[in-house]
Amino acid sequence: MMSQLVEILFDDLKGNLGKQYILSLLDSNNQEPVHGKTRLMKELFFISLNVPELSKEFEFEADNYGPSSDVIMGYIDDMSQMKLIAAEKRSHGNVTYSLGEYGKKFLEQENLDLDYELISEMKILCHGITNDELLALTYFSFPEMTEESLVKNKIWAKRQKLALGLYSKGKVSLEKAVEISGLNYREFLDLLNSRNIKVELVL
Repeated sequence: MMSQLVEILFDDLKGNLGKQYILSLLDSNNQEPVHGKTRLMKELFFISLNVPELSKEFEFEADNYGPSSDVIMGYIDDMSQMKLIAAEKRSHGNVTYSLGEYGKKFLEQENLDLDYELISEMKILCHGITNDELLALTYFSFPEMTEESLVKNKIWAKRQKLALGLYSKGKVSLEKAVEISGLNYREFLDLLNSRNIKVELVL
């Protein structure tokens, strides 16, 4: 039997869409932690773009590493203290996020009305790409979110390499890869050919 405190905690979660999506995103990661605040923020940012209520709740703004949400960071602090999620500090100040003891229990007993297909698509998109590739995908799709970025120049300087990486991993279309690279179509096709990367044509 759950303690009264846990019951109160779970009742609060039932009425908080943002916390539900954070838990479900971590759960969809097959128990593998999300490495770093930057990656967690970008994954939640892309999810929120397709869930208007969530986008309104999170209130993303341009920050040092692109879109960031003070609301999410507040949730993370609260949920860490209540053992809903585990935030483990690593070397160089990095933090990994995973489900905590009570987060697992909550998801096991609740049938939440969330867009799980959207969450799954986001995990597939982000799987196997580097933080810089994730930032490039974010920055070149939402340039208004780069105004405060501390790494914008670094990403811009590597845009061709990052475009190649995203395209070769099947994460973006040819059109999007060309946009990220800053080249025209012929130049980008020549670059793909020089790296022996096949072009997938869609009719």
